[in-house]
Amino acid sequence: MRGGRSLTAFIYPYFLPNLAAENPHQLMRSSNFAQVPLLIALLLSYSSCRKPEGNVGLALQPQEELLALRTDTLSFSVSMVAVDSLRTDERSRLLLGSTIDPISGLTEAWFSSELRLSQTSFDFGEAPTCDSVILVLKHNGPSYGLNFSQQLRVELLADTMSFDSSYYAADVLPTMGENQVDPSRQPVQMHPINPLYVGPDTLTAQVRIMMKPSFGQDILDADSIVFSSNAEWRKWFKGISVRSESGGGGIVSLEPNAGVSYLRVHYHNTTDTTSYDLVMNSNAGRVTHFRHVWPAPFTSLNDSIPTEGTDQVVLLGAGGSYLRLDLSGLDSLQAPEGAVINRAEVILPTDLSPSKLLRPNFLTAFLKRESGGIELAPEATSPGVAYDGSYNTERGAYVLNFPVYAQRRLNGEELRPYVYLYSELSSVSLEQVVFNTPESAVPAQFVVTWSQ
Repeated sequence: MRGGRSLTAFIYPYFLPNLAAENPHQLMRSSNFAQVPLLIALLLSYSSCRKPEGNVGLALQPQEELLALRTDTLSFSVSMVAVDSLRTDERSRLLLGSTIDPISGLTEAWFSSELRLSQTSFDFGEAPTCDSVILVLKHNGPSYGLNFSQQLRVELLADTMSFDSSYYAADVLPTMGENQVDPSRQPVQMHPINPLYVGPDTLTAQVRIMMKPSFGQDILDADSIVFSSNAEWRKWFKGISVRSESGGGGIVSLEPNAGVSYLRVHYHNTTDTTSYDLVMNSNAGRVTHFRHVWPAPFTSLNDSIPTEGTDQVVLLGAGGSYLRLDLSGLDSLQAPEGAVINRAEVILPTDLSPSKLLRPNFLTAFLKRESGGIELAPEATSPGVAYDGSYNTERGAYVLNFPVYAQRRLNGEELRPYVYLYSELSSVSLEQVVFNTPESAVPAQFVVTWSQ
């Protein structure tokens, strides 16, 4: 087993605030570095004014050892893997619709959600009769693809959702099967900016789904105990699933939290004409589901098989794909006992072809536990380490630094060869970036700087 030694942390790296509340993981933030010659100059300048403090394999060596820095380019590979562990419940957005991208193919997003009583022990009066039922969904955030009206499907859930349970992108909740949308009111406008015209009225942009009046009548006819509490209501009404059947038309972001998305039942009784709302809010269980159909050369992902040997790979949000870095080239590093990793830099050049989907601002790295589940790469919890992870405009690449992971591999403390990459906004957005691999004409590289 190789031994480590104490090093000091570089003073310049810093961490930015977590901008992705949709994911419980802590983000790793970074600063950008120039290439290795400039790095050496910076290290020499820095060490002349401050004696480094000790941390194993993080940043600097004592001044007298700086000239012993060596740089090796190691072999590695990049592949795409199917997403199997992305939580999409309790997010700040719901995604709905479908779009086709020339690079990543078909992406479909739909959601399941509870509806909660806006008022308990409500009395609908004598002989309530449903006039109309409208499901209103407020836009919240960007849209993806070309937006046009779509055929929507709203089904009743067969089982009760639990707000305390965990739901993942790959989960598909069973439904009762019948579409509750009024077929005469299809297709449904799905544009996040254009106003909606309803008779003489002009409404702000929204997804407004007209349901069958019989659906609303079933609600009005329910026993009064159903409306005595949300607990009783949830026993009777499990929730809804909302999905597009159009195979295109764009994906929109929707608001699930503030009570501005709701199901409104318009009705009259023997004395009055009024309405009652069933609402989405922060207490309602909800989850977004994703489905992807990949084109060549990424079709193996359709069967959850990693891609291999392609000259490009795609990192796609909305539960599309993770990247898997095979860093087993560290095993061939010709470093003596006691060597210290100063930087272990993965450079992933991006394809410059135009895409209608935005690329992520930042990539997060994680490892898979042997017992199941994931954990952030150790750089996330190592103060003073410049992980980077963002797009470097000068290099035209995302740059990621794994000195702690590499040091543990060198010491024999870490045996896992794979590091995985994803965007922390993957559960609420459809970001996309295309990377060159080591097989490309402008190859990805794995560059390790070390010292004795």
